[in-house]
Amino acid sequence: MEINEVKNRLADEGYCILENLISPEEAERLDSLVRPMMDPMGNDYISLEGSLNHFPELAQLCIHPLILDIAESVLGEGFIIANNVAMKWCKPGTPQHGLHADWPTSGALRAGPGSPIPPWNGLQVFWMLTDGTPENGATRIVPFSHHTQRAPSRESYPQEIPVTGKKGSAFVYHNGLWHRTGANTTTDQHRMFANIYYMPMSVHRPAATWPLVKREIYETFPPRLQELLVHSVEAV
Repeated sequence: MEINEVKNRLADEGYCILENLISPEEAERLDSLVRPMMDPMGNDYISLEGSLNHFPELAQLCIHPLILDIAESVLGEGFIIANNVAMKWCKPGTPQHGLHADWPTSGALRAGPGSPIPPWNGLQVFWMLTDGTPENGATRIVPFSHHTQRAPSRESYPQEIPVTGKKGSAFVYHNGLWHRTGANTTTDQHRMFANIYYMPMSVHRPAATWPLVKREIYETFPPRLQELLVHSVEAV
């Protein structure tokens, strides 16, 4: 898919699915790598923030060339990674979560002093390390809802759909799009996504919003990833 087509879909519908960006085997490897650490943390939905500190192998997802090209296309030069990667594990039996938008409702993220609020306050990427299906808790969205520039005012909308895809694909969306974690109604299937949040430099990010990358881990990363994490790394 061409960058302009992706950009137009994001601007219009608010989301896009990019298939087969990594191999199914690599997706399975990363899924198997993170699950043992996350397993004791809860019974249904688990969000492990600061995952680069535990799994530096996730670095390859952060700097995938196509994702970086898309991020620059919609956010402009100088964008950063804000959230140090969050693993999102939806176990069997997980209930559906509430519908929400990440912007403009998040008070923790705002334009810096003297800066106008940019039209794109962030690009969200969910890497599918397992298949995402309507049954196993795939993210549910309301297409076009980012155009409202507000939070949802009801618990549900008839336009809501699940975002499905095969492992190795990436689901990218405007962070004003209304979305939620779907219910995992299975007894034997889990859903694991890796979330990366790209943000314009002009958006203010309080230091305590997400865990910082440990300095010793940061120093092992390629120069391009170090640039993207420049505001998300521990001080020397």
